[in-house]
Amino acid sequence: MGKSDEEEARLAALQRYEILDTGPESEFDLITDLLRSIYAVPLAVMSLIDGDRLWVKSVQGGKCREVPRSDTFCDVTIRGKKVLQIIDADSDPRYRDNPYVRGEPGMRSYLGAPLTTPDGYNIGTLCVIDTIPRDYTSVDREVLANLAKLAVIHLELRLQATEDQQTSASTRRAFLSVLRRAMERMRRASQNSTLVTFDLDHLRGINETYGHAFGDVVLATVARTIRNTIRRGDHLGRLGGEEFGIFLEGAAPDVAFRVTERLRQAIEDTRFPGHPEARVTASFGISPCSLHHATAEAWVAAADELVRSAKSAGRNRSEMILDPGWDGAANALRLH
Repeated sequence: MGKSDEEEARLAALQRYEILDTGPESEFDLITDLLRSIYAVPLAVMSLIDGDRLWVKSVQGGKCREVPRSDTFCDVTIRGKKVLQIIDADSDPRYRDNPYVRGEPGMRSYLGAPLTTPDGYNIGTLCVIDTIPRDYTSVDREVLANLAKLAVIHLELRLQATEDQQTSASTRRAFLSVLRRAMERMRRASQNSTLVTFDLDHLRGINETYGHAFGDVVLATVARTIRNTIRRGDHLGRLGGEEFGIFLEGAAPDVAFRVTERLRQAIEDTRFPGHPEARVTASFGISPCSLHHATAEAWVAAADELVRSAKSAGRNRSEMILDPGWDGAANALRLH
């Protein structure tokens, strides 16, 4: 695996936790608070490192939430497997010209442990920072490494609470949180995004013909097909039963229309282990993000109404209502 492939896999591992840009959580704040007390430092941080930024999940002793990744010591930390120690950055030629050494917060010493996922990807760090030189002991390094493992355990527990165990899609609750964050971004920056919901057609018939165990295989296989088709950064959620939602990040209505048709065709082409003769289709509703939607639940309801319309029109099709604010249009489009 090349460097670019490795980084893509690392970013995919980070995205799986769906933690970027979320609010404070007591489990992580407790860890950073403990760090600051143990090491008697002015600054303790839990960070996640995205493609071009370091995003702070929890911090004690500071207010910064996000900085460019390129100049951070944590970017160096995630490139290794061990705790990174910098005793005196001001006298170290590798780091003394760093903007965080020369300017605020005036970093002199650093101790950082990578947050390593169970599949071996470093997605962030747990670190302590001081404004004076510090030479940490092997015990100090071991304690930090163990606390980093504890933080990852909490990430895994958090994931289990937000992931549907049958399909590995987000739970309804977690998916609605994704939509709420998207709506806030749209209100701040008028960013295009689209919600797609879909129901599998005639799943009851599949269960009656092949049994409920095979129906579960169908749900899991369809979810895998969708995950393999959508882009990194898009989100798949299970809204209940055979109903799913897909959040298409930054997708304008015309793009969402084409993507949805690919998804519909991918489901129709899916084959299932044990019963290659079995076929399943889905009906889709496409709802661009709009200020007309007061809540995430209302946004889902708008897409669901289009799903019902698609089913009434014959199933295995997609329908989209164009927001009145998009090119002045206010009409429904249907794909067969």
